[in-house]
Amino acid sequence: MTKLDAFREAFSAIEPMASGEIDDRLNPRELRITIPYGIGEADTTIFTVRWTTAGDYNIHYSDTSGRNLRWDIHPHDFSAPPDDRHFHPPPDASSADTHVEKSCLKEPSVDIVARAIHLLWRQALDEGSMTSINAGTNHP
Repeated sequence: MTKLDAFREAFSAIEPMASGEIDDRLNPRELRITIPYGIGEADTTIFTVRWTTAGDYNIHYSDTSGRNLRWDIHPHDFSAPPDDRHFHPPPDASSADTHVEKSCLKEPSVDIVARAIHLLWRQALDEGSMTSINAGTNHP
């Protein structure tokens, strides 16, 4: 099972309406999870997940309201945060040095990250706002 398969399995187990497709079974690079509802005015949520064999990842959120954000772990040249974990905030997942923030995700395990992303998204869905989507604590 690839890391993308593991992410899809963990996420779908707790979000039954989610459907996930991997781009290429022979050379998988990307998982696309679609959920037929979203935060606030959004009708659809899409998570695009990339996970390298080195353990780096990129989890991009987008929705039909045009909002984008991203949780990443990979080497970067931003002035902060000091480690590889970082967050590109909504509404446009900006990569401007002054916009990139420390990611609230600490555990590198695929299963834990999938469940944490789901929890953060679910909390934002319940609140109807993305204000605190990177401020989660007590992840699964």
